[in-house]
Amino acid sequence: DWGLEMQPIELDMCDSVILHYDGKTWSPAYHKFNMWFDDIYGFDDNNIFAVGAQGAILHYDGKSWTNQESRTPDRLNKIWGNSQNNVYISGDYGTILYSEGTSWKRQDTGMSNWLSGVWGFHEKYLFIVGALGKIVHYNEEKWSEHNSGTTNWLYGIHGNSRDNVWAVGDYGTTLHYNGKKWTKPIQNSNKRLTSVWVADSKNVFIAGADGFIIHYNKMKWTRQTSGSDNWLRRIWGFDTNNIFAVGDYGTILYYDGTKWNKQNSGTNYLLLGIWGNRLDNVYVVGSSQRGRYDRLLDTLPESKPR
Repeated sequence: DWGLEMQPIELDMCDSVILHYDGKTWSPAYHKFNMWFDDIYGFDDNNIFAVGAQGAILHYDGKSWTNQESRTPDRLNKIWGNSQNNVYISGDYGTILYSEGTSWKRQDTGMSNWLSGVWGFHEKYLFIVGALGKIVHYNEEKWSEHNSGTTNWLYGIHGNSRDNVWAVGDYGTTLHYNGKKWTKPIQNSNKRLTSVWVADSKNVFIAGADGFIIHYNKMKWTRQTSGSDNWLRRIWGFDTNNIFAVGDYGTILYYDGTKWNKQNSGTNYLLLGIWGNRLDNVYVVGSSQRGRYDRLLDTLPESKPR
């Protein structure tokens, strides 16, 4: 493991990376061998989680990153919570982990599908999506499966209220939940859509394969010029004038409300997750492509950027 003092040549040899943004530049904050990060989420400067392959969970307390016991060998794909005492993780083979602040426990939903995304409105109202169009919903006391109307793999889910939730997936799949049922808006692409971020009912941003980004204003969909052909794995923001998209080959894009601009990540990693609590305190996690074939990410080892 290394901290901020790591030299670039050593950085490129590691299997995983956590980058930090201070509002001006991205710099390495943590690196690890034999660990592959898929997502990051936090609550304040001193309470941040990173999750990934082989059940990996790291926690940052403001001073150092430490391992937490997940009690699962399965890959953990996404993490969400509304407080340090209410955190959920979705993973492969139906894995759903929950922490009340002291330990991680598995939730039994009876599912065996790969679960790719998680988002909640509050601690008793959340959604998890995954393979074969699966959507499971937790409402107050129990988990139940929703009819998504598709068998396409769903990768991302996000919303801003109980009745404005969006999910995206393979072959341009875009779903909307109005609090009662899921519907399919007009299809705008046949690409893999990997992530969605919802600011409000008039601002929905979706990212995906080949640098694809599209915006919905409640009336029409508008394709945005990302300036990149690389796959984008996650889109996330503070507000409509401060949005980030991250992806393959160290791609980091920033949207200022007018246009997307490239930022220098200093790496060639697959960047898969992003979180921050201020514009000068943003974290990104990623993994090296060396020797890795990932069905979920649809990547081949050492393929070259276009």
